[in-house]
Amino acid sequence: MNDLAIQAQITCPHCWHRFPPAETLWASAHPRLYGDARLGSDVQRRFLPTRFDAGGNAIDSQGSFCSEVCCPKCHLVIPRTMFELKCIFYSILGSPGSGKSHMLATTTWQMRQAMGQRFKLSISDADPDSNRQLNEHEEKLFFNEHPDQLATIPKTEKEGELYQPVSFGDETIWYPRPFVFVVQPLANHPQIEKRDEISRSICLYDNAGEHFLPGGESSISPATQHLTISRGLLFLFDPTQHARFREACKADSQDPQIQGTGRSHRQDQILHEAANRIRTHAGLAQQQKYSKPLIIVITKMDAWAPTLWPEWKDIQDPIKDSRQQLAGLDTTLIEDISGRMREIMAKLAPEFVNAAEGFADRVTYIPVSALGRGPEEDPNSGMLGVRPSEVKPIWAEVPLLYMLSQTSTGLIPSLVRRSRE
Repeated sequence: MNDLAIQAQITCPHCWHRFPPAETLWASAHPRLYGDARLGSDVQRRFLPTRFDAGGNAIDSQGSFCSEVCCPKCHLVIPRTMFELKCIFYSILGSPGSGKSHMLATTTWQMRQAMGQRFKLSISDADPDSNRQLNEHEEKLFFNEHPDQLATIPKTEKEGELYQPVSFGDETIWYPRPFVFVVQPLANHPQIEKRDEISRSICLYDNAGEHFLPGGESSISPATQHLTISRGLLFLFDPTQHARFREACKADSQDPQIQGTGRSHRQDQILHEAANRIRTHAGLAQQQKYSKPLIIVITKMDAWAPTLWPEWKDIQDPIKDSRQQLAGLDTTLIEDISGRMREIMAKLAPEFVNAAEGFADRVTYIPVSALGRGPEEDPNSGMLGVRPSEVKPIWAEVPLLYMLSQTSTGLIPSLVRRSRE
């Protein structure tokens, strides 16, 4: 990596340790060099190199050329793009079953479509192995070989494939597996000459909702510490888990999430818990407000909007083509709809609005439907699923595009209308 412009400080996307590039460990490549103190006997040994080839790749003690770079604290592999590009961290949080996994899969799929066609940007996986489960979820919904059969995406568990165990002596700590993407201008981008300045790594997390319940984090599972370094928070509020929302919609809805007994979570308490963790880790005073954007993503719009917001079917695309070469994001439209969503939330979930606005200075409410329709109950398993042929996401990409427009200059242009229509 010696010919590349390297960031002065690297933040590990697994354990959030910050370190200078000179401390980077490498994963050995020779088959004799198996066994690592942090990661176990079936993982290639990590080492601090003293020899490099002409391309800047490390050479291990057996003379093999190595390619994987690792964190000096947790020893987990870090995508090399994070050494070359500035990285933006975003945290996605919500209650168990709020739809985070579906939302992430449809968000990233919609982003892959919009970025190239509308914004002249490419979005790619920085580490296909780390993004593997997310890609599998995308394939289930959008590349399914049996599009007319019910497909399900399991909820994220507190441990499992999306968490990685690291040993520190007698203690094992479970770190969340990040989803890391690279966003950079395409050749026809009007500012392609500023490619190095505009390009970014973007790091997202899909934590199990249980991690955000009071007491859900411990020293051996510090799964939500990324909240502190995130450039902004996306909180998924699920109206089907709120008793007053369900009651308001029961007369008009056949959605099993509305009609069933359902499970209710105090989603305001989950937000309070996240706020307390941020205050603790960041050293914020109790009266000090969070200064970064907080986007409340109101999920499952197809379930509640027909009753509470009848005009939802006429919702406009906020990505607007302009006279310039790039499309822009109509932030005025998004903020107008945010105002309407706040009215609905203040009526049915005032405790949550108070929690959000008591914590953050900048709160935006954005409705989405990850699937565009309600799920069906599988008669065999009893699980809720959806037929991929019927999946039509609505505004699924908008919260992340809006977050990018607010926190990363140059990636997503904003269109602000002089007078509101």
